[in-house]
Amino acid sequence: MKSFRSRTFISLFLFTLLYACSDDTSENAGPNEPDPVTPDLSVKVTSSVSGYVVDEAGEPVPFAEVKAGSKQTLSDEYGYFKISNVSLPEIAGRVAVSQTGYFDGYKTFQPAEGEEAFVKLTLLTKSAVGTVSGSAGGSATLPDGGSITLPANGVVNAETGVAYTEAVTVHARAINPDDEDNLFFDRPGDGRGIDAEGHLKALKPFSTIAVELTTSGGKRLQIKEGAAALVKLPIPAALAATAPSEIALWSLDVTTGLWKQEGVVTKNGNTYEGSVTHFSFWTGAEGLSLVNFTARVVDVASQPLAHVPVTINIQGLSKYAGHGRFGYTDANGYVTGAVFANADLVLDIVTPCATSAYSHEFSTSNVDTDLGTLTGNLGQSLVTIRGTARNCEDQPITNGYVQVYDNGFYNRIPVVNGSFSFTGIACTNTTVSVVVVDNATNEQNTPQRRDLVPGTNNLGQLVACGTSTLGMITYTVGETTFTIEEPVDTLAAFSGTGGAPNPINFVQFLVLSGDQNGPQNISFQMVQDPQKGTDYAITDVFAAGFPTGRAYWPVPVVVNITEHGNVGGFIAGSFASKMIGLDAQGNATEVYDFTCSFRVRRRY
Repeated sequence: MKSFRSRTFISLFLFTLLYACSDDTSENAGPNEPDPVTPDLSVKVTSSVSGYVVDEAGEPVPFAEVKAGSKQTLSDEYGYFKISNVSLPEIAGRVAVSQTGYFDGYKTFQPAEGEEAFVKLTLLTKSAVGTVSGSAGGSATLPDGGSITLPANGVVNAETGVAYTEAVTVHARAINPDDEDNLFFDRPGDGRGIDAEGHLKALKPFSTIAVELTTSGGKRLQIKEGAAALVKLPIPAALAATAPSEIALWSLDVTTGLWKQEGVVTKNGNTYEGSVTHFSFWTGAEGLSLVNFTARVVDVASQPLAHVPVTINIQGLSKYAGHGRFGYTDANGYVTGAVFANADLVLDIVTPCATSAYSHEFSTSNVDTDLGTLTGNLGQSLVTIRGTARNCEDQPITNGYVQVYDNGFYNRIPVVNGSFSFTGIACTNTTVSVVVVDNATNEQNTPQRRDLVPGTNNLGQLVACGTSTLGMITYTVGETTFTIEEPVDTLAAFSGTGGAPNPINFVQFLVLSGDQNGPQNISFQMVQDPQKGTDYAITDVFAAGFPTGRAYWPVPVVVNITEHGNVGGFIAGSFASKMIGLDAQGNATEVYDFTCSFRVRRRY
């Protein structure tokens, strides 16, 4: 089967009718099956991929680690990321995302030489469902009715392979394919898997779970080589009646982004039961023949619709029937993917509110399907945003972008010679935030709220001025001032809550780069005790500007907070006090005058 020279690879799990096998010469012979495909991951292309990382509520996940091929980056405060010119397998490029508090996320796509794919990854919140003894073994039960049973003395440290016999925290989530509140969440991968014969298949899943084992301190654990755990995969109620009595068991190969057949599971009531030898994502699914599909989506003016959600499902079934899934068009309006062969399907362009704006029915056979250009009258859902962008000197921005966000409408629009324009799909009369950024000066405007209406929305002139996009810390010890600024150095603020029985809130400030023995080395932690009020205060400062590297003041020093953004935003403020230097043994040395001002992005 040929591979389309495609742009964005759509992740689709599609329900289809199966035809009974019979003599090909018979009148009742079913359609011909496509030739089997053996994937060759050694064939590479140089491609790019951009997109967004969001949580289950559709909110951005900032500072997530994003990897594709040999390159990696971090998502920004809007959840946006881009990795350019990376070598990827032509048949299956893979994006891997990790962030504290979430299961790792994986999205697979089919890259094309010199082109840029667009993906959107929804991370699942990591949920602990129980604690099991590493030595005695035992079970943890999911709220959906599934369970994980670990063998006695069958768990090891995932990194070192050393036996682990203490308490094992079991994190597990069932991924429900018929959840109407989560149309835009997709299983990891792209719906393709490699069966026991080494052939590529389209998976028709009936039950999927994510599982991760950790120590109480968060270190990852795995099943010992030669041991096995028992799993019960919950079957959603909408799929229970059609779920086969026995089905193939697949795990996600996190190195390739493709599922891998690893046995079978048996239906017992509303669960599938079987054994597994490691944990990541597991699914009970049929592996069916596939063909490639492609189409280009444009508006009535023949302009491509970029980064719009597209679903494909069996004709006559709801998008929530359990096997339909979605993908996104790329910047040129193309959408491509693997769909079931010999099926009657329907393509829907949907809004961020999960309502259909346009539908197109089509059928597949045993060969690849190209629908050509689809022109739809999207009516009230189609919006165009345009305007001009200038810098603080009132000059056209030549290296920058406009970021539109909120209410599911997340789009990064490049500024070209001082102008920008974008056409996409939005919920009717939605309100969004708009920011313009000048990469040359690292300046932006204050976010503006705009109401989008159907048709053209002229935002007028946006000026990237007044707010820095970079972090900084400036501190003075005695008469000497030290300034640490991005992008030369990398700064970070980490917030959290700790302590019992009366928890306190804290924010820790660190320099993540630079000469750690030089003046760039500073860290301090400000603390807020809700029992004592709303002020944040500090007592200790570690900084290379002090001759001994550390100083403190016995009375908490109140910090004047001027900005306290969400994760991905800035925390800014200042404080001033006398500070007593401490030597390596903790003995007081001399007293210094100390001032500090800061503006640092929150990592979490």
